Amino acid sequence: MPDAPLTITWVGHATVLVEVGDVRIVTDPALTGRLAHLRRRVPPPALPDVDVVAISHLHLDHLHGPSLRRVGGSGRVVVPRGAASLVASLPGRDATEVESGDVVEIAEGVRLRAVPANHSSSRGPQSRVRASPVGYVVEAAGRRVYFAGDTDLFDEMHELDLHGRIDVALLPIWGWGPTLGDRHLDPPRAAIATEWIDPVTVVPIHWGTYSPMRARPGSPPWLDRPIDAFRAALAEHDRADRLSVLRPGESLTLEPAR
Repeated sequence: MPDAPLTITWVGHATVLVEVGDVRIVTDPALTGRLAHLRRRVPPPALPDVDVVAISHLHLDHLHGPSLRRVGGSGRVVVPRGAASLVASLPGRDATEVESGDVVEIAEGVRLRAVPANHSSSRGPQSRVRASPVGYVVEAAGRRVYFAGDTDLFDEMHELDLHGRIDVALLPIWGWGPTLGDRHLDPPRAAIATEWIDPVTVVPIHWGTYSPMRARPGSPPWLDRPIDAFRAALAEHDRADRLSVLRPGESLTLEPAR
């Protein structure tokens, strides 16, 4: 479908809907009002049925069974190699395991390329399942959309454009708490990633959606701070013009490349 526009909708956290023609791909669904001790601070927009669910890594806020069961449609769940057992119970969906370098043909003219990520390979302390995390590049309509999942900087970011320039980089800029653990991009490091990848547009994800439950009503005051810090960091790297800020439910559409 080379003549179809490509639409990117940020659903919240690391959940992004990519649509090209009648093909729909969703990443790392996190759709419930609660995730363990976390509360969703913005309502999730309604998702259409999807053809492919692409999972980047095993952490609960990225591979979440209840959220996966809310995703309509039938088709594949693409997971890092070693993680198929965690999605085996999903009705009507087959698991495809990938590692960096693998390419999944979604439909004619639509491909999902697995790329490296620098993040934890574990599910958590209660699970022995481990799988190396990945990111994905969606290639369709002559465009390339990079979904980083959860990652820190890694050298191969310089090489993500080997198959053509990245049109949109979906980069995590924070997490779900007031501080970040190791192997995450924060706003300054996400700005470095933007310089390394050199996309036409960068859309920040993985911020402003979930935070720990607390006694006080409302969202914590730090929830939206990462976006201002990212904007300032991009300016320091002369990349402020690349920024496109979406709120959950908002979309960005790319016309087919000519």
